[in-house]
Amino acid sequence: MMSHPISMRFLLPFIAGFALFAIPAHSQDVKVDGFLSFVPAAGGVFDYTMTLQNTGSEAIEGLWLGWALSSNPTFDIDDPTNAGNALGWASPVDGDSVQFGGSSSETLLAVGKSTTFTFDSTSTPAQFMSQAAGQSVAYGVDASQFAIEDDTLHSVEFAPTVVSVPEPSSVGLLVAGTLTISCLRWRRQLQVRS
Repeated sequence: MMSHPISMRFLLPFIAGFALFAIPAHSQDVKVDGFLSFVPAAGGVFDYTMTLQNTGSEAIEGLWLGWALSSNPTFDIDDPTNAGNALGWASPVDGDSVQFGGSSSETLLAVGKSTTFTFDSTSTPAQFMSQAAGQSVAYGVDASQFAIEDDTLHSVEFAPTVVSVPEPSSVGLLVAGTLTISCLRWRRQLQVRS
């Protein structure tokens, strides 16, 4: 039998490379971005609003705020109260966490969409920024909501990014100051002209 100029030593790497392209990439179906804004309230409490954006390829039907396997302690939002959300999901407080969702008939957070979740807490923005508070899990439609699993294709652990929003009183003072300076300049210009 005659051997061909292309030997097996050249053909094997080609076959191996082709096989790598044929294997589908393993990716996460549930991906979210969370952005947490806050307003200080009375008694060391902060009013928080979290905007959750679904950036994955699976709809979201649950969010466990303040719970994740990697968190220490596991339940890590201090004294959460007044939980609510824009989707109409159930929002029961569970210890130092909030379980948003829980019903199979609820409105889903569709791929590419965002929504807001609100709660009050004595956890400070600094605790959220350092991730001492704020580890959470989002659950896709194929996950068991509020189960221990937080690292499958159908659930994902995340920490929201804290964004600074000026207090309404600060904005009011800024506007009032700008108006006062403008009025003083206008008055001075009128005096110079007369």
